[in-house]
Amino acid sequence: MLNEGKTTQYFKYAIGEIILVVIGILIALSINTWNENRKDAQLENNFFTNVLLDLEKDEQKLNYYKKFLGNRMMCLDTLLTYVRNPHRTMGIEKFGMYVEPLYYNENATNYSATFESAKTLGAFNTFSKKDLLKHLAQYYADFIIVKAQFDSSRLFTESQLEPIMATIPESYITLKTGSLVVQEEDVQDFYEKIAAIKDTRNLTIAYESLMQNPNFENYLIGDMGRTSNTIGKIDQRIFALKQIKKQLTGNY
Repeated sequence: MLNEGKTTQYFKYAIGEIILVVIGILIALSINTWNENRKDAQLENNFFTNVLLDLEKDEQKLNYYKKFLGNRMMCLDTLLTYVRNPHRTMGIEKFGMYVEPLYYNENATNYSATFESAKTLGAFNTFSKKDLLKHLAQYYADFIIVKAQFDSSRLFTESQLEPIMATIPESYITLKTGSLVVQEEDVQDFYEKIAAIKDTRNLTIAYESLMQNPNFENYLIGDMGRTSNTIGKIDQRIFALKQIKKQLTGNY
Protein backbone atom coordinates (compact mmCIF):
# COMPACT_ATOMS: atom_id res chain seq x y z
CA MET A 1 0.00 0.00 0.00
CA LEU A 2 2.88 2.34 0.79
CA ASN A 3 4.38 1.68 -2.64
CA GLU A 4 1.08 2.53 -4.25
CA GLY A 5 0.75 5.73 -2.26
CA LYS A 6 -2.08 4.46 -0.13
CA THR A 7 -0.56 5.63 3.13
CA THR A 8 -3.88 6.45 4.84
CA GLN A 9 -5.35 3.06 4.09
CA TYR A 10 -2.17 1.41 5.37
CA PHE A 11 -2.30 3.19 8.68
CA LYS A 12 -6.00 2.38 9.04
CA TYR A 13 -5.23 -1.25 8.37
CA ALA A 14 -2.28 -1.23 10.82
CA ILE A 15 -4.35 0.45 13.53
CA GLY A 16 -7.09 -2.11 12.98
CA GLU A 17 -4.60 -4.92 13.38
CA ILE A 18 -3.27 -3.38 16.58
CA ILE A 19 -6.79 -2.98 17.95
CA LEU A 20 -7.55 -6.60 17.15
CA VAL A 21 -4.37 -7.73 18.91
CA VAL A 22 -5.16 -5.57 21.97
CA ILE A 23 -8.74 -6.90 22.09
CA GLY A 24 -7.37 -10.43 21.85
CA ILE A 25 -4.97 -9.78 24.72
CA LEU A 26 -7.72 -8.20 26.85
CA ILE A 27 -10.03 -11.15 26.20
CA ALA A 28 -7.27 -13.58 27.11
CA LEU A 29 -6.53 -11.64 30.31
CA SER A 30 -10.23 -11.51 31.19
CA ILE A 31 -10.57 -15.25 30.67
CA ASN A 32 -7.47 -15.88 32.78
CA THR A 33 -8.71 -13.53 35.52
CA TRP A 34 -12.14 -15.16 35.46
CA ASN A 35 -10.54 -18.60 35.68
CA GLU A 36 -8.32 -17.53 38.60
CA ASN A 37 -11.28 -15.96 40.41
CA ARG A 38 -13.26 -19.15 39.85
CA LYS A 39 -10.42 -21.22 41.32
CA ASP A 40 -10.12 -18.86 44.31
CA ALA A 41 -13.87 -19.00 44.91
CA GLN A 42 -13.83 -22.80 44.74
CA LEU A 43 -10.87 -22.94 47.13
CA GLU A 44 -12.67 -20.65 49.57
CA ASN A 45 -15.85 -22.66 49.30
CA ASN A 46 -13.98 -25.92 49.95
CA PHE A 47 -12.20 -24.31 52.90
CA PHE A 48 -15.41 -23.22 54.65
CA THR A 49 -17.08 -26.55 53.88
CA ASN A 50 -14.23 -28.38 55.61
CA VAL A 51 -14.19 -25.87 58.47
CA LEU A 52 -17.87 -26.62 59.03
CA LEU A 53 -17.02 -30.32 59.32
CA ASP A 54 -14.28 -29.47 61.84
CA LEU A 55 -16.73 -27.38 63.84
CA GLU A 56 -19.20 -30.27 63.93
CA LYS A 57 -16.50 -32.46 65.49
CA ASP A 58 -15.56 -29.64 67.84
CA GLU A 59 -19.17 -29.29 68.96
CA GLN A 60 -19.43 -33.00 69.69
CA LYS A 61 -16.25 -32.84 71.77
CA LEU A 62 -17.45 -29.76 73.68
CA ASN A 63 -20.77 -31.47 74.46
CA TYR A 64 -18.82 -34.46 75.77
CA TYR A 65 -16.77 -32.13 77.97
CA LYS A 66 -19.99 -30.71 79.42
CA LYS A 67 -21.18 -34.23 80.21
CA PHE A 68 -17.83 -35.09 81.80
CA LEU A 69 -17.73 -31.90 83.87
CA GLY A 70 -21.39 -32.14 84.86
CA ASN A 71 -20.75 -35.64 86.18
CA ARG A 72 -17.69 -34.40 88.07
CA MET A 73 -19.72 -31.61 89.66
CA MET A 74 -22.36 -34.12 90.74
CA CYS A 75 -19.72 -36.30 92.43
CA LEU A 76 -18.14 -33.31 94.17
CA ASP A 77 -21.53 -32.06 95.35
CA THR A 78 -22.45 -35.49 96.74
CA LEU A 79 -19.16 -35.92 98.58
CA LEU A 80 -19.30 -32.41 100.07
CA THR A 81 -22.86 -33.07 101.25
CA TYR A 82 -21.69 -36.14 103.19
CA VAL A 83 -18.63 -34.30 104.50
CA ARG A 84 -20.83 -31.59 105.98
CA ASN A 85 -23.41 -34.04 107.30
CA PRO A 86 -21.36 -36.61 109.24
CA HIS A 87 -24.50 -38.12 110.76
CA ARG A 88 -25.29 -39.51 107.28
CA THR A 89 -23.53 -42.79 106.52
CA MET A 90 -22.14 -43.04 103.01
CA GLY A 91 -20.57 -46.48 103.07
CA ILE A 92 -17.23 -47.43 101.57
CA GLU A 93 -18.68 -48.70 98.29
CA LYS A 94 -20.59 -45.48 97.61
CA PHE A 95 -17.56 -43.48 98.68
CA GLY A 96 -15.44 -45.32 96.12
CA MET A 97 -18.01 -44.78 93.35
CA TYR A 98 -18.15 -41.00 93.91
CA VAL A 99 -14.47 -40.36 94.53
CA GLU A 100 -13.18 -42.44 91.61
CA PRO A 101 -14.35 -40.06 88.82
CA LEU A 102 -12.28 -37.31 90.45
CA TYR A 103 -9.08 -39.09 89.45
CA TYR A 104 -9.93 -38.60 85.79
CA ASN A 105 -9.10 -35.49 83.78
CA GLU A 106 -9.47 -34.63 80.12
CA ASN A 107 -6.99 -33.32 77.57
CA ALA A 108 -8.44 -30.34 75.71
CA THR A 109 -8.79 -31.19 72.01
CA ASN A 110 -9.32 -28.70 69.20
CA TYR A 111 -10.18 -29.53 65.57
CA SER A 112 -8.39 -26.77 63.67
CA ALA A 113 -6.46 -28.65 60.96
CA THR A 114 -8.31 -27.03 58.04
CA PHE A 115 -7.84 -23.51 59.40
CA GLU A 116 -4.17 -23.97 60.30
CA SER A 117 -3.34 -25.60 56.96
CA ALA A 118 -4.93 -22.77 54.94
CA LYS A 119 -3.23 -20.19 57.17
CA THR A 120 0.19 -21.79 56.64
CA LEU A 121 -0.30 -21.89 52.86
CA GLY A 122 -1.31 -18.22 52.75
CA ALA A 123 -4.69 -19.03 51.21
CA PHE A 124 -6.51 -16.37 53.24
CA ASN A 125 -5.14 -13.58 51.02
CA THR A 126 -7.58 -14.45 48.24
CA PHE A 127 -10.63 -15.12 50.44
CA SER A 128 -13.51 -12.66 50.34
CA LYS A 129 -15.19 -13.44 53.69
CA LYS A 130 -12.74 -11.48 55.82
CA ASP A 131 -15.14 -10.97 58.75
CA LEU A 132 -15.84 -14.69 58.92
CA LEU A 133 -12.11 -15.43 58.87
CA LYS A 134 -11.62 -12.94 61.70
CA HIS A 135 -14.25 -14.69 63.84
CA LEU A 136 -12.71 -18.08 63.09
CA ALA A 137 -9.23 -16.83 64.00
CA GLN A 138 -10.54 -15.54 67.33
CA TYR A 139 -12.42 -18.78 68.01
CA TYR A 140 -9.33 -20.92 67.46
CA ALA A 141 -7.10 -18.50 69.40
CA ASP A 142 -9.45 -18.73 72.40
CA PHE A 143 -8.84 -22.48 72.60
CA ILE A 144 -5.87 -21.74 74.84
CA ILE A 145 -8.34 -20.60 77.53
CA VAL A 146 -10.07 -23.99 77.61
CA LYS A 147 -6.75 -25.83 77.51
CA ALA A 148 -5.49 -23.80 80.48
CA GLN A 149 -8.60 -24.76 82.47
CA PHE A 150 -8.11 -28.49 81.86
CA ASP A 151 -4.37 -28.27 82.58
CA SER A 152 -5.06 -26.45 85.84
CA SER A 153 -7.60 -29.08 86.93
CA ARG A 154 -5.16 -31.89 86.20
CA LEU A 155 -2.40 -30.28 88.22
CA PHE A 156 -4.82 -29.63 91.08
CA THR A 157 -5.88 -33.28 91.14
CA GLU A 158 -2.30 -34.51 91.11
CA SER A 159 -1.06 -32.10 93.77
CA GLN A 160 -4.09 -32.10 96.10
CA LEU A 161 -6.39 -35.12 95.70
CA GLU A 162 -3.85 -37.87 95.15
CA PRO A 163 -1.76 -37.07 98.28
CA ILE A 164 -4.94 -37.01 100.40
CA MET A 165 -6.23 -40.29 98.99
CA ALA A 166 -2.81 -41.90 99.50
CA THR A 167 -3.55 -41.92 103.22
CA ILE A 168 -6.03 -44.81 102.82
CA PRO A 169 -5.57 -48.13 100.99
CA GLU A 170 -7.37 -48.53 97.67
CA SER A 171 -8.76 -51.94 98.51
CA TYR A 172 -12.19 -50.30 98.42
CA ILE A 173 -12.18 -50.72 94.63
CA THR A 174 -14.89 -53.14 93.42
CA LEU A 175 -16.66 -53.90 90.16
CA LYS A 176 -18.98 -50.95 90.87
CA THR A 177 -16.25 -48.43 91.68
CA GLY A 178 -15.99 -47.17 88.09
CA SER A 179 -19.73 -47.13 87.40
CA LEU A 180 -19.93 -43.31 87.60
CA VAL A 181 -16.77 -42.64 85.61
CA VAL A 182 -17.42 -40.74 82.36
CA GLN A 183 -14.82 -41.49 79.70
CA GLU A 184 -14.93 -41.79 75.91
CA GLU A 185 -13.17 -45.13 76.14
CA ASP A 186 -14.36 -48.11 78.18
CA VAL A 187 -12.58 -48.27 81.57
CA GLN A 188 -14.58 -51.10 83.11
CA ASP A 189 -11.91 -53.68 82.25
CA PHE A 190 -9.53 -51.86 84.60
CA TYR A 191 -11.92 -52.13 87.54
CA GLU A 192 -12.71 -55.73 86.79
CA LYS A 193 -8.99 -56.55 86.82
CA ILE A 194 -8.35 -54.74 90.13
CA ALA A 195 -11.42 -56.33 91.76
CA ALA A 196 -10.34 -59.76 90.54
CA ILE A 197 -7.12 -59.57 92.59
CA LYS A 198 -8.33 -60.78 95.98
CA ASP A 199 -7.09 -58.77 98.98
CA THR A 200 -6.47 -61.06 101.95
CA ARG A 201 -4.99 -58.38 104.22
CA ASN A 202 -8.31 -57.63 105.94
CA LEU A 203 -7.46 -53.93 106.14
CA THR A 204 -9.72 -51.42 107.82
CA ILE A 205 -10.39 -48.53 105.44
CA ALA A 206 -11.01 -45.53 107.65
CA TYR A 207 -12.59 -43.38 104.98
CA GLU A 208 -14.74 -41.63 107.62
CA SER A 209 -11.68 -39.88 109.07
CA LEU A 210 -10.70 -38.78 105.56
CA MET A 211 -14.18 -37.36 105.03
CA GLN A 212 -13.65 -35.18 108.12
CA ASN A 213 -10.18 -34.10 107.03
CA PRO A 214 -10.26 -30.32 106.33
CA ASN A 215 -7.87 -30.85 103.43
CA PHE A 216 -10.39 -33.13 101.73
CA GLU A 217 -13.16 -30.55 102.13
CA ASN A 218 -10.84 -27.85 100.80
CA TYR A 219 -10.06 -30.02 97.81
CA LEU A 220 -13.74 -30.62 97.05
CA ILE A 221 -14.53 -26.90 97.20
CA GLY A 222 -11.51 -25.98 95.10
CA ASP A 223 -12.36 -28.62 92.50
CA MET A 224 -15.97 -27.44 92.38
CA GLY A 225 -14.78 -23.90 91.70
CA ARG A 226 -12.46 -24.99 88.90
CA THR A 227 -15.06 -27.29 87.40
CA SER A 228 -17.72 -24.59 87.47
CA ASN A 229 -15.32 -22.14 85.85
CA THR A 230 -14.42 -24.65 83.14
CA ILE A 231 -18.11 -25.32 82.39
CA GLY A 232 -18.56 -21.56 81.95
CA LYS A 233 -15.65 -21.42 79.47
CA ILE A 234 -17.07 -24.41 77.58
CA ASP A 235 -20.48 -22.70 77.36
CA GLN A 236 -18.84 -19.57 75.97
CA ARG A 237 -17.00 -21.61 73.35
CA ILE A 238 -20.17 -23.47 72.34
CA PHE A 239 -21.96 -20.13 71.91
CA ALA A 240 -19.14 -18.75 69.74
CA LEU A 241 -19.09 -21.96 67.70
CA LYS A 242 -22.83 -21.80 67.04
CA GLN A 243 -22.56 -18.17 65.93
CA ILE A 244 -19.86 -19.08 63.42
CA LYS A 245 -21.87 -22.07 62.18
CA LYS A 246 -24.83 -19.76 61.65
CA GLN A 247 -22.67 -17.46 59.55
CA LEU A 248 -21.25 -20.37 57.59
CA THR A 249 -24.60 -21.96 56.79
CA GLY A 250 -25.85 -18.54 55.72
CA ASN A 251 -23.01 -18.10 53.24
CA TYR A 252 -22.47 -21.67 51.98
